[in-house]
Amino acid sequence: MIDCDMESRKCFIFTWVLENIAYCILEKVESPTFVVDTIEKTKWKLIIYPKDTADENNISFYLKRDENSKGPGKIEIDYELAFLAADGSILKSSVVQNQAFKKNEGYGISSFDTRQNVFDENRSTFLPAGTLTARCRMWMSAGEVEMDGQCIASTRFAVERRRFLWKTEKFSTFERTEESLQIRSASCDRPVFFINMFVQQDLDKKAETIHIVFLSATGLNINFTFKVALSDAKGNPVDCGQYEVWLNSFVRTRDITLTLTKDSLIANSQMYLANDVLTLICECAFSTGGVWKGVEDISYGIGSECAIPNPVNDALSQNSEITAVKNGDHLISLEAADEHIPDLKQDIIRMLNDNIQCDVKLSVETEIYPAHWFILSARSPVFRAMFKSDMKEKARDKIDIEDLKPDTVRRMLLYMYTDFLEELQWETASALYTASDKYQILALKDKCSTFLKTNLSPTNVCELLVLADLHHDKDLKFLVQDFILKRDVEIFNSDDWKVLMETNAHLAAETMFLKFKK
Repeated sequence: MIDCDMESRKCFIFTWVLENIAYCILEKVESPTFVVDTIEKTKWKLIIYPKDTADENNISFYLKRDENSKGPGKIEIDYELAFLAADGSILKSSVVQNQAFKKNEGYGISSFDTRQNVFDENRSTFLPAGTLTARCRMWMSAGEVEMDGQCIASTRFAVERRRFLWKTEKFSTFERTEESLQIRSASCDRPVFFINMFVQQDLDKKAETIHIVFLSATGLNINFTFKVALSDAKGNPVDCGQYEVWLNSFVRTRDITLTLTKDSLIANSQMYLANDVLTLICECAFSTGGVWKGVEDISYGIGSECAIPNPVNDALSQNSEITAVKNGDHLISLEAADEHIPDLKQDIIRMLNDNIQCDVKLSVETEIYPAHWFILSARSPVFRAMFKSDMKEKARDKIDIEDLKPDTVRRMLLYMYTDFLEELQWETASALYTASDKYQILALKDKCSTFLKTNLSPTNVCELLVLADLHHDKDLKFLVQDFILKRDVEIFNSDDWKVLMETNAHLAAETMFLKFKK
């Protein structure tokens, strides 16, 4: 438990949103690295083991200091690890005080919680919409941090979904499927697992039970959910349950038993077996290992309350596929059942990824990026003006961008289409700041500016001062100059400042003059 004294102290909060965590097939999940500017500019990450290495029924949770972290060789902090509910309340937490971290060292709780509690018994509480929210709060063990700060990051596990109708004719004489139903991955175009069905006499129930068998196609780890419902004679679904299935190199087959027996279905054939056909409505959701992660928001001095973002579905993380398999005399028909309707963002990003009706190309060095004039115009006043001007016909086919790197343009396009910002480093943030200012994408510029401000240090302050002055960003320039004046002796005697005085004497003189003006 956090004591009252700790609650009243300023701290840094890192909130980590893990979408589709239930489908994670990784042994270890690491968060994006984050820099705590108010604690000696140290760099950290969170690590979760969905299945503890010693006991796979437990979940482990750790805080680790990065091996490339700045700051002293050893730093002592107090920290709290927690799982949060959708409203931000604490579901599970653990507090560690006076823990000394060296670089590349991690500490935490090996049995933080049980898989049964998080993924089964209280799944709806811990995993609303399939998302786990983990949090770490950090305090200095000795002394106080200057101001409250927070960082929000996301990790999304790519999930593919298959929805289909599984029809078995002549069910009254059915014993087992003659051919397996194949479930393929759209992302890697290969079979992931096979499905079979059979009936078996259960002596305890004195009835023939219906079993569905899953067989791994690869022998690799795969964790998936299987929802199944019976479609009655009127087409209404009758829920038959949702099942969690885990396959790996040691356990390559698993089977589940449906709640409805063959005897009960035949006894109510007019209700359930129209024309002696069993129709199951099935949905499989699984991950083949794709992961996206990145820092989405950083802020300081806004209080200790950490806002929890609503999870956003990544359009790249979900795929659907409809196939058909002939099973001897039984036609297994995989048709769209209760087809999910994608939202606007998913539709738009799919058009970009699949190059559907792209009507302009951005040419950057040796790379070509297809795009849509409509999106570019909606997101950037510069592109919109270009479209309306005399450049319309000239720029419709191709726009040459000579002053930006391919990766910068790719990141800018990703943000314009999705509002998602990939994990930043100083160089990528500086380049994106320049690109967003050029095309007046103000939200992106603001996020890059925030990152640069929170990662400001004596070693990069001259670079950021030049950048702010070049782009006429008065707010950023004022903050940088204030930073310099508070550390004037160190910075004015640095090699970077000597270079600045040689290459941009006016800017250096203007900044130094502020010290005397104050």
